[in-house]
Amino acid sequence: MPARVRVLGWVAVIAASLSLSVVAAFDDGGAETDAERIERLSDSFACPECRGQSVAESNAAVAATIRQFIADSVTDGATDTEIRDQLVASYEARVLLNPPADGFASLIWVLPVVLVVLGAVGVGAAITGNRGRDRQVSDEDIELLARARSRSGGDHS
Repeated sequence: MPARVRVLGWVAVIAASLSLSVVAAFDDGGAETDAERIERLSDSFACPECRGQSVAESNAAVAATIRQFIADSVTDGATDTEIRDQLVASYEARVLLNPPADGFASLIWVLPVVLVVLGAVGVGAAITGNRGRDRQVSDEDIELLARARSRSGGDHS
């Protein structure tokens, strides 16, 4: 396969991946119902007593209290930010399942992307590393091949 076709194929794959990523990032899926919003918010807060469980997953009493607070707040028309701020004020930052995207914590969001990009660059460099080099056969190579053929008992050209 010619190098130009191969490069165009990779460009097409990268363009399609970027396009799908952009659509997925900005597609809001339409209007969200109160029940969907309550479920999304319950999934986004951690149970203060349980390790690694969201408020939606936990059976702890405090999780039930937070779920009820979220449902009441959504019904009363509170914004996601207001609900988040109230929960953080009551339970501190440990109630956040997703770390904030600012300051030092932003590394949690940026570092995986950087590692994937560096990995892709490394794979691309490894794949194309030997291409484009001058592949001239030296006189020493020809002499070494001739000696190997004479030892093996004949000319195999």
